[in-house]
Amino acid sequence: MPGIAVVTGFFSVVGIVIAVALRRWSARPAERFVWTAVPLTAISLVPPILFGADAATVTALIGLHLVAAAVMIPALARSLRARTD
Repeated sequence: MPGIAVVTGFFSVVGIVIAVALRRWSARPAERFVWTAVPLTAISLVPPILFGADAATVTALIGLHLVAAAVMIPALARSLRARTD
């Protein structure tokens, strides 16, 4: 379980770095961030499936990915909109 928290934290920081970069270099940072984050989230769902774990583990890992994305993506997109409007 601690490994999941570390990886989730690391990729949350990666999302923040992407948001900061888009804020600096994009005319529409919030929109571009969502366009980037959603496909990256979809890609992150593949390893749990390929790992070969049982159905309960795969379901839990995918659920954790989706919960983290459901928290981070709207929060970062909202903060990018607030700073550009």
